[in-house]
Amino acid sequence: VEEGAREMKKMGYAGVGSVHANVLEAFLKEFDAVGLKVFSIYVGGKVGADSYAYDASVTKAIRMLKGRDAIVELYLQKGKGSTDAQAVAFVKEIAEEAEKNGLRVILYPHSNFHVETIGDAVRIAKASECGNVGVAFNLCHFLKIEPESDWRKTLKDAKPLLWSVSTCGADVGGTNWSTLIQPLDVGSFDQTAFLKHLREIGYTGDVGNQCYGIKIPSKEHLPRSLAAGKKHLAASGAE
Repeated sequence: VEEGAREMKKMGYAGVGSVHANVLEAFLKEFDAVGLKVFSIYVGGKVGADSYAYDASVTKAIRMLKGRDAIVELYLQKGKGSTDAQAVAFVKEIAEEAEKNGLRVILYPHSNFHVETIGDAVRIAKASECGNVGVAFNLCHFLKIEPESDWRKTLKDAKPLLWSVSTCGADVGGTNWSTLIQPLDVGSFDQTAFLKHLREIGYTGDVGNQCYGIKIPSKEHLPRSLAAGKKHLAASGAE
């Protein structure tokens, strides 16, 4: 973690996101030391027919972020007979703890989970009626789960609750993570059009670089992705 923080500082990244609860303390220490931000944690639980469950590390991690401008990325796994009622109850409990510590929660769509699409995330977020609950858009999961859907319409429809976006190099029509999660300078998905649309709908949040499962060494693919991101941002007309 110490080396990663130093290298990301040299590369010019603003910080890191989707940090797991069990390593959060180390990330906060090392990224604070170099002046970079921990943008979010990635935590969750499992929803069933009449209950839900999550690890105590989730609450601990939320409390560790008190006073920081950070987001709780919350995934909701699918248990036996999972229901929206239990999903909403789970979200409310996490949102209450997050609010006590001055944090926002975003529902993270993940393939084969109870919240699988951004539409699912919007539905559950609205049903929770919590002012600190929004949704995330993750390009790789969107392309995997909803390959025929219009990403432009999806983003526009989600905009009132859209507080986090992550992208990556991806091939339109890709079916596995090796084609859907690549460095930002490769892939057939139009990143410039993507960033331009975010600007046009008035999105003002952060845009993260999804790196899960990339086999290329970080010291190689992270600078490539940052350079590509800046290039696409400039071409999109954003300042």
